[in-house]
Amino acid sequence: MAAYMGPVPTQPKKKMTFPWNHKLVMREDGPRRVTPSEYCQEMLQTTEERLASTLEMHPPRILELLDVSVRKLSSVDLDLALFQPYPSEVVFQNFVPAQTYKLPLLLRNIDKVSRHVKVLPLELSQCFSVEGPEDFCSKVAPGMTTAFTVLFTPPENKGPTPPYPSLLGRGQLPLTPPCGRGQLPLTPPCWGGANSPLPLPVGGANSPLPLPVGGANSPLPLPVGGANSPLPLPVGGANSPLPLPVGGANSPLPLPVGGANSPLPLPDYNYKLFFRTERETFEVPVRAIGPRAIMDFRDEVQLPVCLVKASTEKAHMVRNIGNTEAKFHLRTQSPFTVTPTVGTLGPGEGLQVTVNFSPNTLGNHHQDLRLHYHTGENVLIRLHGTSEELDMRLKPDSVALENTFISLCSVRTVSLANEGDVPLECSELWRQQEMEMERFLAACESDPTEIHRLPIMSRLHRDGLHRAAQDHLAASLHGCITIEPVEGEIYPNTTAQFTIIFRPEAATVYQHMLYCDVTGRMARLPLSVRGEGLGPKLRFNYSVIDIKDVVVRDKDCYEVLVSNKGLIEAPFKLCYPDTTFGSCFSVSPEEGVLLPGDSQLLQVSFSSCTLGAFCEDLLLRVMGEPQPLTLTFRGRVVGPSFHFDVSELNFGDVAFGFPQSLSCTLFNTSMVPLTYVLRVPGDGAGPPSGTSSQQVSQLAGVNWSREPGTQPTEFSLDMAAGTIRAMSDETIEVTLCSNTVRTYRLALVVDVQGVGQDVMALPINARCVVPEVVVQTQCLDFNQCFIGHPYTQHTRLFNSGQLPACYRLLDQEREDSPSVLWGSSVPRGLIPACSSVEVPLSLLAKVPGSHRGTARIAVLGSAQPPLEVFLTCVGKGPAVYLQPPKLDFGEVQLGDMSPWRVEPSDGELAPEGRLELRVLLHLRDTLPFQDRLKVCIQDSQTYEVPLSCTGFGSTIVSDRPLNPRLDLGTHFSQAVCQYHFKLTNRGRRVHRIYWASPLCPPRAYKPTARDENSLPPIASRSTGICSRLSFPKEKAVFSLSPSRVQLFPGKSVDMVLTGSSDTPKTVSECLVCFAMLGQEVFYERIMTVDISCCFVAPMLSISTKQLTFHSQKDAGKSLVALYERLVLKNISPLPLAMELCLPEPFSLCETYGDHARATNKTMVLGSGAERDVWVCFNPLPYCQDRQSRALDEVLQVLYRDHPQQDTVCLQARVHFPNLQLSVTRLDFGCVLNQTYIGRELKVTNCSSLPVSYLWTFMKDQEPTAIRCVEGLHLFSLTPLTGSLAPGEDQQVSVTFHGGTFIRGRAVVQCQVEEGPVYCLTLHGEASDISYDLSSTLLDLGPRVYYTEI
Repeated sequence: MAAYMGPVPTQPKKKMTFPWNHKLVMREDGPRRVTPSEYCQEMLQTTEERLASTLEMHPPRILELLDVSVRKLSSVDLDLALFQPYPSEVVFQNFVPAQTYKLPLLLRNIDKVSRHVKVLPLELSQCFSVEGPEDFCSKVAPGMTTAFTVLFTPPENKGPTPPYPSLLGRGQLPLTPPCGRGQLPLTPPCWGGANSPLPLPVGGANSPLPLPVGGANSPLPLPVGGANSPLPLPVGGANSPLPLPVGGANSPLPLPVGGANSPLPLPDYNYKLFFRTERETFEVPVRAIGPRAIMDFRDEVQLPVCLVKASTEKAHMVRNIGNTEAKFHLRTQSPFTVTPTVGTLGPGEGLQVTVNFSPNTLGNHHQDLRLHYHTGENVLIRLHGTSEELDMRLKPDSVALENTFISLCSVRTVSLANEGDVPLECSELWRQQEMEMERFLAACESDPTEIHRLPIMSRLHRDGLHRAAQDHLAASLHGCITIEPVEGEIYPNTTAQFTIIFRPEAATVYQHMLYCDVTGRMARLPLSVRGEGLGPKLRFNYSVIDIKDVVVRDKDCYEVLVSNKGLIEAPFKLCYPDTTFGSCFSVSPEEGVLLPGDSQLLQVSFSSCTLGAFCEDLLLRVMGEPQPLTLTFRGRVVGPSFHFDVSELNFGDVAFGFPQSLSCTLFNTSMVPLTYVLRVPGDGAGPPSGTSSQQVSQLAGVNWSREPGTQPTEFSLDMAAGTIRAMSDETIEVTLCSNTVRTYRLALVVDVQGVGQDVMALPINARCVVPEVVVQTQCLDFNQCFIGHPYTQHTRLFNSGQLPACYRLLDQEREDSPSVLWGSSVPRGLIPACSSVEVPLSLLAKVPGSHRGTARIAVLGSAQPPLEVFLTCVGKGPAVYLQPPKLDFGEVQLGDMSPWRVEPSDGELAPEGRLELRVLLHLRDTLPFQDRLKVCIQDSQTYEVPLSCTGFGSTIVSDRPLNPRLDLGTHFSQAVCQYHFKLTNRGRRVHRIYWASPLCPPRAYKPTARDENSLPPIASRSTGICSRLSFPKEKAVFSLSPSRVQLFPGKSVDMVLTGSSDTPKTVSECLVCFAMLGQEVFYERIMTVDISCCFVAPMLSISTKQLTFHSQKDAGKSLVALYERLVLKNISPLPLAMELCLPEPFSLCETYGDHARATNKTMVLGSGAERDVWVCFNPLPYCQDRQSRALDEVLQVLYRDHPQQDTVCLQARVHFPNLQLSVTRLDFGCVLNQTYIGRELKVTNCSSLPVSYLWTFMKDQEPTAIRCVEGLHLFSLTPLTGSLAPGEDQQVSVTFHGGTFIRGRAVVQCQVEEGPVYCLTLHGEASDISYDLSSTLLDLGPRVYYTEI
């Protein structure tokens, strides 16, 4: 079917009116259902036919509510617009380029009052425009309409769109060049750009089709196949002289117009018109539909009747009757399937589509086959199918199998008859009852009516699981009951035999419900199978064994005989109970096999670590027997026997803190090892008790007073735990170190592992005693003591008891400022029984005067108060003398206002030593001052020295260095240099300060003698101006702000010294500070500042001023990035903060080959610093077209603190193998049929590299190598390949072979090895000479002989 190729000739039309009888339909959420016939009819309509067939309207989409208050005066809801557009969507279709199409757009006022409506101006458009009322705004009465006309002109693409005028008059909307007055442009798509669906301009100079086909200037001016056509027969039909379809694979015009492979792909256009009323802004979509594929599917497909669980299929030949390539996707749902699911079909081509019907349930089945085009359309084809069921069953449907011994088998058969006329398949044959629920759930997915069987299936499934839990010995289906064959095919009017084989694996009853899945039956055929298995029989010679008393951890052995009383062999295995005593049994062998009539002797051993009576059952499991045999053992486990060699441990009297030890022996009289633990109940649970030796040896000492509630551990055992072998003994040493004065009546108890605690106890008796210690020397008098010097005397301690004692000198009581300190070099020690010791005591006086103290000595373990020793002394301090007694400084220059001080202000004077003190005075005003210097001697009296002086100078001080010279250092020129400082009045009078040049002092200036010696001559005050004003004066570089200020005592002011220079130079200037002090009426000079500063320009040394990059494309190698090093050195005296900038494809990086590159880079170079910068040139993204090119750019160096700029020239040369064709288009014109014509073109190597090239034709967008010219080949080139040196050229011959009434176009590519691809467009046609005679008879009438007419 031919597609619509152009607009209908323009004819006068009557004015369109609003369709009152059309239905207003709210927009549906889901997509519209479209059948193939509806889609075909809709796509083949013209734009006017589609508008005429539109019978529905939709409310427009509201974008913005402007004024909701209008609702009070409106009868239209807020969710509806005040105007109803018709059509609701403006659609253009079946259009061709360079033709203009028009569609009306009516807006009807559905409100009850008059409303304004206007079109909002949009961006410029090459394709769309709008014609409407004046100014695109009108007021419409209720129920009336306003008309707009939407114009659509597909671009002809004769070249780039000319720029639109940017200056518009007031109140005018922007118009496109082809639009007239009242036309509004719409937003265009991207035509001719990188993202354009039509990348090459159609009909332009570079277009492959420069002239429209069939137009006035077309080489085929008449329509092909029309009434006036030289080819009146339809092209591609049965009677056509050109039987091949136009645009097909074998067509002489292989490129269809407007299709997927067409040089004129016509895309879709989607735009929107925006209208604004008093209440809202709404939109009307505008759409232009390009070429579409149309596949001629039927609306409904009826498949043949099919048996349930079988399948049938139906094939259809589908053709693409559209005018573009169809990329489609087919999808449907069960029980239907379709092949192929995806594919591509060119215009006029056909494809076989097969629909398969595989029902699993009975009844009629309906589904939709969804056809999805790549352009977004969805078409639905209705599929219908019916399934039926056969009447068949198993014979018999219940089988009772004979009782069978384990390892033997029995056989039965069942039959299934096929009385139909089609073969039946038995697949996935036999399954257990548990699989029924899975089949039921699958059936419910395809047929929802099956859900009513859910209660029955749930009950059957639950009963089956309950029986399986009760009979846990039931074997699996495939292990005990098998059916052969498992699957197969039953031919018509035949019967299949199935063999049931029963092989029992256990002595139990087997009962199963089996199912056969057969084609033609929706439900599976049931089969009930029942059989019983018989197993072996084993017996013990004893059923109960009483082993009576057994010693803990002792191993006893017993023998048990097991016999096979059955007729088959019996594999067995012995199992132990999972109890405390069950794990104490071991049997050998634990498993084995007994033949009929044989016996096996079992060795049973028992060893327990737990005491108590037991009764345990050992289970003998026999393979095939559901119940195990039981062997019972019972008895009692008892502990071992032991005793000590002594009846008690008696320590007698022990000294406090002095350890004492006793020994005893523990005998094991049993036949098993004895594992014991010894402990003393009643002993403390705290840390070990302290001994007297620890008190003496540890300098820090042990705290004798323990915390309340804590009892130290006083008993220690060398063998507190261990194991004594059978019939052996162990010697144990018990040590008592008492830290408690008391009588001990305790016991040493024995805990036996595995038996219990406190199995035996050994009594312990002892008494702790502290001997009496007295001080024989209670008073020590140290007499006079110099402060800070220690003195030592001795006191004596006597022990009158029969046991040793331990003493300790207690620490002196803590005081904030003690006047005297004492201690001992031997603060701790031991006193033997009935002996005495001397204790040294040292004393140190801290302050002068008489002092008393008491030293306390404690006895370890004694509850009596500490012993006291009384200490007395007299402290004495140093004597110091000062010379001279008075200091007079005279006149003193005012300093930095720091306080007066003495150096050194403190120190230490050696005995009989001398020290010189330096007094520094800093005055605050030019007045006389007097003061006193106090010299304080530690531990002695304070001396005073009178001081006097008179000050001169200024009390104005600066927080930063200022006078007499201020060097501001080095700064960049053309930048402002500032020096901030603060002036403070440290004096007692107000200062009115004025800063000026020394040549221009204030009028009230009164010079002093010092000023006349330090300042240059000043002009006469009578003139009031400086004498140098008559000479040319340069502009001052430095200035102070503020220049005048009044400064009160103690106050400060912030000053800013500013300097700047336009040129690099060194500047030196002088500023003088004049001040009027207090009530004075004259200024005096208080400060002179000489200022100097060096202004410089940035100086950067660059290793080279030009970088050159050279890259060429070699065979088999890729272009790589090139790197050049640039060395930058700062030869300025200041650091340089700079930014390096360069354009792409150049970049900057840190090292050679670094991939982290950037076009901007900032850096700071210190004075004299040097840095390497790598400049990279990457030709890869810049030379994708493989054309040789030269690039010249500049690397700029910008300074942050100076406007100076430095540059480095960058040159890049990239060389590819390139050619230059003399022409890119050859038009051979029209030749006679079956003749040929030749042309030549010149190919030149315009590059610096040798070039190898190959000519190929373009076919289906893919290049194909040219073969020798035969039959239907229209064009040929000679030579096809070649190689050219740089600058060399070659002539290429192109020949057009004309056929019979044909027109040919081809694109030839010249592929350059490692270079670009060049295209050559060829045109040619062949025809014959034809002519007509207007008349075959000339009647000249009667004429005189020999006369001319």
